Amino acid sequence: MSRKTTIGPALQKHVRKYTLNDKLRSITALLGEETQDVIDWAYAEAKLRIAENPRDKESDLGRIVYDLIGNEAAITLVKQNHARGRLTTKSEVKAKTGLKVEMPVLYRDAGLRHPQEARNLRHNLFHEAFHALIMQLFPDVTTSVPATGEGLTPDLMVEHKDPDWLISVEYKGYRSITLLSESEVLKGMRYQAAYGTAWLVTTSTKSVKDIYSKTINSKEVIDLGLTRLRRIYRRRTYTSEQRENRGIARKGISHLEKQIDLDMKCRLWSVEELLESMKAGKPARGLIITTGFEFIELLKSAGLEEHADNVLRVMKLPTSQLHSDKVTSVRLIE
Repeated sequence: MSRKTTIGPALQKHVRKYTLNDKLRSITALLGEETQDVIDWAYAEAKLRIAENPRDKESDLGRIVYDLIGNEAAITLVKQNHARGRLTTKSEVKAKTGLKVEMPVLYRDAGLRHPQEARNLRHNLFHEAFHALIMQLFPDVTTSVPATGEGLTPDLMVEHKDPDWLISVEYKGYRSITLLSESEVLKGMRYQAAYGTAWLVTTSTKSVKDIYSKTINSKEVIDLGLTRLRRIYRRRTYTSEQRENRGIARKGISHLEKQIDLDMKCRLWSVEELLESMKAGKPARGLIITTGFEFIELLKSAGLEEHADNVLRVMKLPTSQLHSDKVTSVRLIE
């Protein structure tokens, strides 16, 4: 820290109270020559916030100043890493500033786009499309998003009263070239075991479901998955795409090996069979896997052309080109 830098009594008290001296040194090192200007701005901004927000007190001045300068330092860190071709992690920000941050928000404040933001946008566009479809087909259902930390958490629960039924729904919104893997099938089977009916709705055009019969068991899924992924992993790689596929295969092998003792069995149903059973008031017990084009046809048949176009964009466009003026991308819809 420069000897000329004056941090003020409020910030000094906060730093001393929470032993943040090392973090403050790290923050000022990131801010460099702009440190004093940022601190002066943070004091003025903090006082303004206290005056405008009745929940903040004068005693909060040091904390607010620290959070403001820490956030500015985090933005600087993101820009520096980006210039070097590096991705900034949440743990790196916490280690250097002591702050817990939302990385997509931080990237946006830095004038950049975090990869998670695009992944969230894919999920949220998909959620909007599916929610519109289910409400169009079954106007009297209620939907809810399970909170994380409550055990199994599908993306959506759809509930109907009189007659009473419940189904779980999981979205997999990614580019159509991505294979719907054995890991996703296992996840669907776990939801099916917990809720009776699990609907796995995807944007993929390729799926491993076609190699299975009407009844599937987890051991068969794991064995066939390990065989397929180990074959991919053993291949020589010459291009970046091949290296990426090999990395995906390695991750998939690890995931399946952890579930080697899983013992479940369930029935596979088509989406047409599911919808008919829902209309009859008794959803088919089992797993339903819908590919991207099947989902788009369902949306078009329901007159939801705009949502069908959004799903097609999710399927076709790479992360860097996906955007929406209507759907939030920073947080997953909850």
